[in-house]
Amino acid sequence: MSNGPTVEDGPDGRVNITEEGRANPEAIRDRIFHDMTRGLSAYRLIAGDVLEVLYLSSNRPQPMEYVLGVGDRLRIEFHYTGEAPRELLIRPDGRITVPLKGDVLAAGRTSMQLAQELEAVYADTFRDPRISVIVEQYTSKIEDLRVSLTNLQRGRSQKATIAPDGSVYLPYLPSIRVAGMTQDEARNAINAEYAKAFSNLEVSVLLETATGNRVFVFGEVARPGVVQLTGTMTAMQAVASAGGHLPTGSLSDIRVLYWKPGETEPRLRTINIARAFNDRRADEDLVLPPNSSIYVPPTSITLANRAVDQFLRQLFLFNGVGIGFQREF
Repeated sequence: MSNGPTVEDGPDGRVNITEEGRANPEAIRDRIFHDMTRGLSAYRLIAGDVLEVLYLSSNRPQPMEYVLGVGDRLRIEFHYTGEAPRELLIRPDGRITVPLKGDVLAAGRTSMQLAQELEAVYADTFRDPRISVIVEQYTSKIEDLRVSLTNLQRGRSQKATIAPDGSVYLPYLPSIRVAGMTQDEARNAINAEYAKAFSNLEVSVLLETATGNRVFVFGEVARPGVVQLTGTMTAMQAVASAGGHLPTGSLSDIRVLYWKPGETEPRLRTINIARAFNDRRADEDLVLPPNSSIYVPPTSITLANRAVDQFLRQLFLFNGVGIGFQREF
């Protein structure tokens, strides 16, 4: 049977896909073609997906002034005082120890800001002190990042698995929630966070493993279960990947339950694949979003035969007679 229309029940009510396709067939076919050729660009990330983050850095000067950090080696010069220059290392507590005055906080300041702080500290010791702070050896975060990435097996890239809470964890960044984003949106979010600390660092994001890029096929098919999507796939192709429909299955009212991005209420489409295949009505097929569920129901004849079998089984068992049934469909 291939008489029933393809319909969809969603948040806005029921839509007759068959009639919509007849009214504007070119637009519907163009949309199907676009969905089939866009690949994984529209895939929404979920927990368990694995990203490869490739770090790209340049040697162009940073527009921001360098901020001193732990491990930086400084040369402190006292002008017009006769005090010898001192080489000091910023300790893990972020401080340095200067002559006569003790500890001064250095980390988190620019060299100019530290020089001004030291001049204020020595104002009661020297008349009109003039002090210079020279960074002789720095330990910037970008260099630390380069070193850590160089030690990785994959060179300047690393794998990042999306955690169960939907977040990804990367060096020098707080957790970033990327679940529900596309690959490009995740890249932009990660770059926005890195831009707060690095002006000459950019990352590319590749989806290495898409654990959620799958659909579930059950009902009257040869191999019910999970079908992994290696790219885009239609409902017709998913049924074929599950071994095709059994003779007991109906192709005229296959049900597909799926979610559109940004919607919390699922949509249910009843697809007449028989017409899509026999009449080349590709516009009535559906490009499957990840995690869709596809049900191939039994035909009306199959349901009737099974009801008769069940009735006869119960009848004979009620009368104390055991009998086996075998029916060819």
